[in-house]
Amino acid sequence: MAVFPFEISGRLVLTVQQDQVLVVAEENYVVVNFTDHASLERVLDNVMPPSSAKGIAALISKLEKAKDLNQKMVQAGLVLDIRVNNKTYIEIGTGSSPRITANAVFGQVGSWFKRG
Repeated sequence: MAVFPFEISGRLVLTVQQDQVLVVAEENYVVVNFTDHASLERVLDNVMPPSSAKGIAALISKLEKAKDLNQKMVQAGLVLDIRVNNKTYIEIGTGSSPRITANAVFGQVGSWFKRG
């Protein structure tokens, strides 16, 4: 791991429309916690430009963006832990590629059934 030239220490609550997102940082570790999967999706829909790709093509595009972000985080010596309801969904900056957990997979699958 790279030597971290400065320390981060803070706690911030962001409100994006009706969703509150908790951001906690300590040294080189940043945790972003969403209350539920639906709030994660709403926030991402508001902060990321919409993609014309659908289905598998959209998933591949998102994974490529996550790989690019992971590489930049590793170079900076930062770790980003994205959580939903205090459970890690994806961890960026800890290895050669983002670490996606089973919680993320099951959360996404569950969200498909809630949309109907």
